[in-house]
Amino acid sequence: MIETMHPIPNQNNNHPASLRVFFSTELWERYGFYVIQSLLALYLALHYEWPDKQVYALVGSFTALTYLSPVIGGWIADQFLGQKRTVLTGAVVLFISYLVLALIQSEHVLPMALAGVAVGTGLLKPNISSLLGNQYPIDSPKREAGFTLFYMGITTGIILGTTLPSQLNHHFGWAISFASAAFGMVISFFTFLLGIKMFPIEDYGQFDYHISKILKAAAMIAALWGLCAIIMFNPHFADISFLSIVLVSFYYLGYCIRQEEPIQAKKTLVIGLLCIISVLFWAFYFQMFMSLTLYIARVVEPVFLGINFPPPYYVAVQSIGMLLFGCALSRRKTETELASRSLQTNNKFLLSMGLMCLAYVLITSLALMSHGSALLSPLYFIPAYLLISLAELLLSPVGLAAITTLAPRYNVSTMMGIFFVSLGIGGFLSGKLASLTAVSAKNLPITELKLDYAHSFTQLLLILLLATGIAAMLNRVIKKLLMSTDNPGV
Repeated sequence: MIETMHPIPNQNNNHPASLRVFFSTELWERYGFYVIQSLLALYLALHYEWPDKQVYALVGSFTALTYLSPVIGGWIADQFLGQKRTVLTGAVVLFISYLVLALIQSEHVLPMALAGVAVGTGLLKPNISSLLGNQYPIDSPKREAGFTLFYMGITTGIILGTTLPSQLNHHFGWAISFASAAFGMVISFFTFLLGIKMFPIEDYGQFDYHISKILKAAAMIAALWGLCAIIMFNPHFADISFLSIVLVSFYYLGYCIRQEEPIQAKKTLVIGLLCIISVLFWAFYFQMFMSLTLYIARVVEPVFLGINFPPPYYVAVQSIGMLLFGCALSRRKTETELASRSLQTNNKFLLSMGLMCLAYVLITSLALMSHGSALLSPLYFIPAYLLISLAELLLSPVGLAAITTLAPRYNVSTMMGIFFVSLGIGGFLSGKLASLTAVSAKNLPITELKLDYAHSFTQLLLILLLATGIAAMLNRVIKKLLMSTDNPGV
């Protein structure tokens, strides 16, 4: 058993003071990432004039890699560097990648820079979430609320990253927008560096310095960067790569289940089933950065309440909704029993799928009912994006908290990486689904665009309803597993 450093007991059952460090670090990391995520489809379609299917292929691969790489990032932390050093390394890689995007605008350099963003995200995201989980006692009823507050930092960064860069791009061009992402990473790096010096933020395992560990970690990071770049340059290779990652992840989960004691094995199986629901959710969530981005850019009024209102602003609306809903949810009374909280997590995952269905019903209805050449009002899309915000809030921070509760301490970062794999596969599938909405020709009249989108979003809604049915069946299986862990004789 790996010797672990236990967090200092949380007096008065309050949140740890270090929560502000995690909040601020993720705020600026997410700012930088969403500069790229929210502008990438528009950048490819407007700046390089790529066709829709090529745009969706690259954006889907990029999105997938940013959430698949955390598996390697979590493993590097667990085996070589520890969580804190891996977070700082990820921040440096992100800074370099954003700087390259800002300084060199080339179709040939672009995939290399995006690969760097994927690698840096993979090193930082699972480990900072794991560190936050380590700040709470395992039975703390404040854990889920703490992750919800942490998610508010993420959401604040998203709001900034989807509004400010659009204005920078409008007034100064793409390069300045991307440079602002690099600046955000400077703030993130030093916030975390100062935080780990000021507060008792400990890795899950004791870090022992060995030059061989450093070299192995560096080799793995370089290899991951190279693999991501190859996938970016060759979208057709992405299919094989992502299928391989899914198989490896399932094999790893199966291996862990076979090695663990029965109760822990059931908890690990629950993690796997929650990840399947997560995949289904994110496949439709990430349409905000693909099909919905180009749909809004083409058939929705670009001005709202007298101000310029580009597609990234809708993501900001979604994030503002998360802040409002998150404040309310973080104050709700939480179950103190571990088993009860796990059952709540399962139900929230299913509810998030239901809310996503409602959002797509609204979006599809708008597409079906709209006729003529008039552009749609932005006001029509705001309720759908607010539903998506509540859906995300019921799944993502809740899922992060659940992993730190269900996973064994010696394996928590790797399991956190497995959870992020579900986001990656969802992102990859999102690119495939978005291709159903690809416009066949440039400069189509608005009336024809509306007809195309009405048909394609109806298809997406039907697929989503099927996915929600699958989630409902998995919900029942998860309940039985959790009840048997609470009552081992069941």
